[in-house]
Amino acid sequence: MKIIVIGCGSVGQRHIKNLSFLRAGEIFGFDIDKRKLKKIKDIAPLVTVSSDPGIIRKGNFAVFFITTPTALHVKYALEAAGQGAKIFIEKPLSLDLKNIDRLIKSIKRKKVISMVGCNMRFYWAIARIRRLLEKNTIGKIISARIEFGQYLPDWHPAEDYRSLYSAKKHLGGGIILDAIHEIDYALWLFGKVGNIVGIYGKLSSLRIETEDVAELLLKFKSGPIVSIHMDYIQRTYSRSCRIIGESGTIFWDFNEHCVKLYLAKKKKWLIFREPKGYKINDMYIEEAKYFLSCLKNKRDTFNNVADATKTLKVALAVKTHNYA
Repeated sequence: MKIIVIGCGSVGQRHIKNLSFLRAGEIFGFDIDKRKLKKIKDIAPLVTVSSDPGIIRKGNFAVFFITTPTALHVKYALEAAGQGAKIFIEKPLSLDLKNIDRLIKSIKRKKVISMVGCNMRFYWAIARIRRLLEKNTIGKIISARIEFGQYLPDWHPAEDYRSLYSAKKHLGGGIILDAIHEIDYALWLFGKVGNIVGIYGKLSSLRIETEDVAELLLKFKSGPIVSIHMDYIQRTYSRSCRIIGESGTIFWDFNEHCVKLYLAKKKKWLIFREPKGYKINDMYIEEAKYFLSCLKNKRDTFNNVADATKTLKVALAVKTHNYA
């Protein structure tokens, strides 16, 4: 199976390493930046690399991994779908809804298996929380508070943060799309969104064109009210989730490496600890395994382009509302 990874920045490099580890097939890397291609050869010498755009059309690839800046995702996905190739698109699906319907129609017409990156669904803690909710462990869900924050210059310390796509509007940057994982797993846990309220802004002294803080308030059709905080500002990495039910509370903080469950009847906390030896890359490995398994079994994924469009619409609904 021939696989091309389009875009060889940090996430593209991660996927190439993981696909190589999993022996997924014959892997190619494409990027117009030859410095990134050199890094690929350093970390995965057997991978064929190219800066020639012609390889995308002429390579006869079975699978496209699209890991470019957000603004280019749909362009390459349309090319892949037109070729009948399977598609993995790194999150978010796009920076807007332009050509999304066209892409969905092409995918359906060609019967293409697609997936949009949602690695947090494969993170052990979020997966554990979902299982607890499926078992109705804390009863009817009333509300939840989800948070993500990290100082943007710390994301890729070796690079000037001002040059990152996160800092540029035309490339699809901004904390709302960057932290779309939080929206995605909220929808995965609680279902369809009814009402959306949001406010965001560029409030810090960071030298970027995009919003650096956002507050979302979502009312889910299943009942709960969920608030989501996102920012590029916090100087310590912050990622957490608190879910309040009528019979208890579920709490997870990334930095504590555990999920806590409070049961009202027992009046005590139960602790689910991170698996021994767990590494962040484990969730990306599991994500790749899942996608490859779907390809092998000719089964659609649980976050195809049509599904991911729903998540994108939530993010964009916020961006069309108030600006601080």
